[in-house]
Amino acid sequence: MKDSASIITYLTIFFNAWLLNYFHGVSAFSFASNTTTNSNSNANDFTLSSFLHRLKDNGLENMELIDMIFCGCIIILGMEFMDMTTKQMGRLLKLKTIPVRGKHLDDLEAIDMLYITLNKIATVPFVYCLVKYMYNEPNAVWALDSLTLQNTLLTIPPFFIIYDFFYTILHWALHIQAVYGYIHKHHHRQKAPSRANMDAVNVHPIEFFLGEYNHLLAIYIYCHVLGMKMHVVALNTIFSLSPILTGLNHTRWDSKVSILGWTLYDSKWHDVHHRIPQSNYGQYTNFWDLVFRTFRPYNPEDRVNPENQLGENGKSLNYGKK
Repeated sequence: MKDSASIITYLTIFFNAWLLNYFHGVSAFSFASNTTTNSNSNANDFTLSSFLHRLKDNGLENMELIDMIFCGCIIILGMEFMDMTTKQMGRLLKLKTIPVRGKHLDDLEAIDMLYITLNKIATVPFVYCLVKYMYNEPNAVWALDSLTLQNTLLTIPPFFIIYDFFYTILHWALHIQAVYGYIHKHHHRQKAPSRANMDAVNVHPIEFFLGEYNHLLAIYIYCHVLGMKMHVVALNTIFSLSPILTGLNHTRWDSKVSILGWTLYDSKWHDVHHRIPQSNYGQYTNFWDLVFRTFRPYNPEDRVNPENQLGENGKSLNYGKK
């Protein structure tokens, strides 16, 4: 039996695929109606060619409504496929699972679905702002023949260090008692994340906005303040890694990235944070938690309640028991 998160993912993919199909029909009809001179046009190129021509001629600032809908569908579809990839990654890589120690949020309420939906939709204008910034940033590199190791792979570590510096401070601030109950408390209703990006984006919209646009701040500091070059290929790599790492932080998969014995990323760190909130504030690394002395290592000897473990339906084994 599929859990509700998987069903929602499949429905989202179906809905966006339907919208893309609708876009194809509308775009093709519009293109055919306005084409009177070029009788040799290939009907199969209507959607792609008309979209690319409009984007080239009008620029990002003057995108038509149908183009925005098309791009929005592509972005949300990409998010859903990344979510599905993250959920299946553990099985493909044969990763171990993290035992459930905190209480799992078995049922998503209406407020959860509202926040998840709003935050997924909010990703679309964020991507637009991100692309528009890179489009106008002098240190952004677009030409493939200008791709180098320095403006691609070597940009990724400093980006995550810069991002996590501000995110760690933001995350710590959201745990201040005076504001915790208004914003971040909602996310901590889940003590044992399992639904990947669905649990990751189940946050107050204000928190999602601050966390998401923190990526843009990190790029601005790297490119504009520090004057470093960044290729759009690096950007694509970063925003492919980000949802995967964030998603793994909210699964039961025991995933870790280490180089020469130094652990750069471990999903168990964030699992500890959901149980012991005053620790491990970083999103992607533990670098700043080590600096600020807020890092708490994962302890495999911590008590495990067998009834809190998850069944095949994605819910606790004691789900439904009185």
